[in-house]
Amino acid sequence: MDDSACSLASLRANEPLAGTAVESVDRWLLLEVTDVWAPKVLHTEALSKAVRDRLAAWTAEGSRTRLQLIRRPGRSGKRPLFALVSAAGQGARVELDRLDDVLDLELDAMPTEPLDPLVLVCVHGRRDRCCAQYGSAIYRSLQARIGDLWQTSHLGGHRFAACVLSLPDGLMYGRMRPEHTDRFVSALHAGEIADLDLLRGRCSYDRPTQAAEIFARRNAGDALGDTLEWLGTSASGEREWTVGFRSSAGEQQVSVRNEQIGASRPASCGGEPEAVTRFVQG
Repeated sequence: MDDSACSLASLRANEPLAGTAVESVDRWLLLEVTDVWAPKVLHTEALSKAVRDRLAAWTAEGSRTRLQLIRRPGRSGKRPLFALVSAAGQGARVELDRLDDVLDLELDAMPTEPLDPLVLVCVHGRRDRCCAQYGSAIYRSLQARIGDLWQTSHLGGHRFAACVLSLPDGLMYGRMRPEHTDRFVSALHAGEIADLDLLRGRCSYDRPTQAAEIFARRNAGDALGDTLEWLGTSASGEREWTVGFRSSAGEQQVSVRNEQIGASRPASCGGEPEAVTRFVQG
């Protein structure tokens, strides 16, 4: 990849991953679309205007709901899957006769049940070429090892490609490479966090809380995914927060602040340089 790639620019700028995941998402809508995805998914031509409008209403600002288009090579021509996944670990899956059947769904009335883990890998090349290159490589490396694996549309932060999301826990990873997949698969099956150095954050949290969770786990040396309970986040300054957690070791308060690091990089390939910020503890 040439030197203008946003992922390489982010690495050169030493941009940290902590606190960079999609934020404040409690519910994910996954819609299988095998046709070409538009750079902005709601502009995808395979979706009728009525379906686009319904999806836009479900994912409106403040809904804490996010749409991902998904696909799996080899499933072309099969009935499209629609899935609802909540951060609480519940979800529902239904096969549609056609994409317009989305209009017949009532999200809040769908019967849900506990979900096994599934994994999404961003390969959205029409949004950014780094996702196509690095995401496709990671998808291939995981394809034979994870049963419920899907290619997905933009997950945010293409400069951190390859971006990988595990559900229902909502843990988002960045800069994944094939050499990381052994640890990722083992951690997924064990219900653990794969690698704190690659973790961008837990998507149900806002970004300061995402960063604080990573710092808290580093402080405690705790890699398990379900032993740290978030108690709350409060602003303690214009760019400073205090975040409370409880674990088996007791309660702890983590102070985080957001600061510029004196470097710049484009947010996406071909974009203008922007200042880099990072979350730090203390």
